Amino acid sequence: MKKLFLYKLWIVIIMFLIWAYFYPKLPSIVPIHWGIDWKPDQMGNKLIHILVFPFIVLFMVILFPILSKIDPKKENYEKFAKVWEIFQFSIIGFFVYIYFVTLYISLNPEISINKFMMFGLWILFIILWNYLWKIRQNYFVWIKLPWTYANEEVWNKTHRIAWKLFVIWWFLFLINWFLCFSPFFIFILILILILIVPILYSYLIYKRLWKK
Repeated sequence: MKKLFLYKLWIVIIMFLIWAYFYPKLPSIVPIHWGIDWKPDQMGNKLIHILVFPFIVLFMVILFPILSKIDPKKENYEKFAKVWEIFQFSIIGFFVYIYFVTLYISLNPEISINKFMMFGLWILFIILWNYLWKIRQNYFVWIKLPWTYANEEVWNKTHRIAWKLFVIWWFLFLINWFLCFSPFFIFILILILILIVPILYSYLIYKRLWKK
């Protein structure tokens, strides 16, 4: 675990080194926010923009081990230690990816960030939801509801159905991507559905078990 923690710190160091290299090359004002149409709607100083992501990643590198220590169900983390590490590297990797993308867009403002962002989100969700059903009860990640905490069977069944729904979402999103039919709208709509359905499903399971 300490070795993996050091790897994460090295990622942060590399991000700062990249910051030092690209800082003189960037324009003084760069995009710092994009709207729902993926067009820049807010500009800001390059110093703030280029430093935000390394500090966010550094914060996460420090925070994740703390969460596993203070969680009331911290004993469960040993049961999904490998998955917990994959989860951390996935989130950190996504922010590193966005860091490189925003740097590239800042140097090439004529290029749209749309496909870069959708591709990054697509890969992130594939990784995270693929391991969804392997995560045991905890208070910080996945579907955290009173009835999923109350019963481990409810937790496990809820996350299995959520994983199956994600597979459906993955195929629909892939088809939509190739057809170029409002990918962001479809992405959000189906994502909302795969969050709502497991919530209702888990409650029904809990009520059935409670009656028994």
